[in-house]
Amino acid sequence: MSASQSELRAFFEDLAQRWDAQQSPDRHEVLRRLLSPFSAELGAAQAILEVGTGTGALIPCLRERAPAAWLVSIDLAHAMLKRARQRSSDATLVQADAHRLPFAQRAGVFDLAVCHNSFPHFADVPSALRELARVLVPGGCLLILHDLGRVQVNAIHSSAGPPIHHDLLPPGEEARRILIGAGFVDAQVADTKDHYVAIGHRAEALQITGKD
Repeated sequence: MSASQSELRAFFEDLAQRWDAQQSPDRHEVLRRLLSPFSAELGAAQAILEVGTGTGALIPCLRERAPAAWLVSIDLAHAMLKRARQRSSDATLVQADAHRLPFAQRAGVFDLAVCHNSFPHFADVPSALRELARVLVPGGCLLILHDLGRVQVNAIHSSAGPPIHHDLLPPGEEARRILIGAGFVDAQVADTKDHYVAIGHRAEALQITGKD
């Protein structure tokens, strides 16, 4: 783990005990609405990877939309996963870095990957996206979800200090270019004042166009 990743992990280890108390009382409904437009993708998925589960708030919502799917939720911080375990005692939780996913080295594993509020925290965004493309089956779907707009997310991170003050969401067109470069097709980004949502599908044959 790089020094920056070590610092990021320490930040979220410390934040875990306070995170849920900082959320709004209607958090569950907000997350349900965020997933609602992707009911078809969730319902068709047989295996789902959730990247950056935090305290596991999205797990019940994913299970509601995809009750038959095998769901694996990962996070960099052990303390976050302990909180997620309290929320969902039977969840499949793995402590892992999105840049080095502990899954099959060659074949795609998941039909769907969901990154909720974790995308800006990737130390090397193109590298992490290429790793997500690797573990998706050909045609598999990637969802990047934020229930706040880019301007608000970036303002929160910028004012938080190290190590997340440079963890910013890119403008929609830049994000689309990065997704395409990482091996995703049909990439679309909704960069609005209320939310930030990106979707792409792993190309049938990965053809990486660049490292940034």
